[in-house]
Amino acid sequence: MKNTLLLIIITVIGASGQGGYNFITGKIIDKSTQKAISGPYISIPNRGVGTTTNINGEFKFYYPKINADSLVVISQLGYKNYLKKASTFDSTNVIELEPAELLPAVTALDAKTIVKNAIEKIKENFNSTPNYQTGFYLETTEMEKVGFVQIKEGVLRIERQTGTKAEFMEKVKLLRARKYEWLGQLSKIDGFGLANGTAFVTRSLENGVPEFLEKGNLGDYNFTVDSLMNSYNNQPVYSISFSPVSKRVKAGRNGKIYIDQYTEAIVRIEYEFTAEGIKDIIKSSIMSNTKKEGKSVKSYTQFTILNGKWQLQQSQISFLTDFEGKLDNKYKSTATLNFFFVVNESFKLSPRSAIKDDEILTTTENFPKAGLYEDKVWGTTNYIIPTEEMRDIVKKSLKK
Repeated sequence: MKNTLLLIIITVIGASGQGGYNFITGKIIDKSTQKAISGPYISIPNRGVGTTTNINGEFKFYYPKINADSLVVISQLGYKNYLKKASTFDSTNVIELEPAELLPAVTALDAKTIVKNAIEKIKENFNSTPNYQTGFYLETTEMEKVGFVQIKEGVLRIERQTGTKAEFMEKVKLLRARKYEWLGQLSKIDGFGLANGTAFVTRSLENGVPEFLEKGNLGDYNFTVDSLMNSYNNQPVYSISFSPVSKRVKAGRNGKIYIDQYTEAIVRIEYEFTAEGIKDIIKSSIMSNTKKEGKSVKSYTQFTILNGKWQLQQSQISFLTDFEGKLDNKYKSTATLNFFFVVNESFKLSPRSAIKDDEILTTTENFPKAGLYEDKVWGTTNYIIPTEEMRDIVKKSLKK
């Protein structure tokens, strides 16, 4: 990791008339390269409220006025936490996130044993009682040389009934949503997408580990402890690389698992599918007029600790695919489909669910179409600031 500093330029503005909320706005950049940094988590842990940045490092963080004297914590894997009272942020603040010292990894255990222990401790480290989270969901489809052709945004409530049968462990309800579509371009990549991307990015480890980490599948992968430890929340974490033992492993992937040294909690899982693994998950349908060839599939899931328990913080999965028309007038295109979710608030769940069976979200196709790109639609919800490239979709020939 480069010995660089992150600079966070932050402005705080009192949001009067906003239902008792203040907000902090800012942009996170790398001091050395001056490039934007996306992904840091901006939160008030004792309130259980947080958000993250867009791809340009920009963010807007709402917090209750009653928490003006609470500490805002800015955390990023590989860096020291930054802590400061919410009320003390102002337009002159330039905050440096210092890289954590990376210590040599010394352990008597082999990598696979560390991973197994971490999986066995999920019940101890993660929420073992019913809980719910609210958060912001972003789904985009972007075509090469064209730009964004579809954007779906929503506020979700996720209830996790731990310790019950799998089909009842998680419920997702849509609280608010909108979408933008450039139908003339979307038709060129028919069959691209998932009916319900929320199912992939709202899952937490208390609901079950990813399939490739299940006990019967661990033998399909080689695990290696990296020579240097990393750091998260000012604690050392093992960085463990993994890869398939052979090309024959179905849906094989290369990646890293970060595990807290002391609690043995899984902090982060990130991976990219192998060329063979991509073929297992991206296939052309016989009924489709478009031939698909997957180029890459990447994913990460980040967890954070709150009140002594680890839980989902944010998650993302991205597909990069080539398309070619099967009909007489052939065309070629490359598109990226991205699903992202960040947690805004976390709470204990009361015995009675707030989600009725007929309210469970089963598809994102029904998000209502939006007109102007106005951020005020979210009120004091911590949303992801749209980039100018995203806003351009409104200027294009949108079909109602």
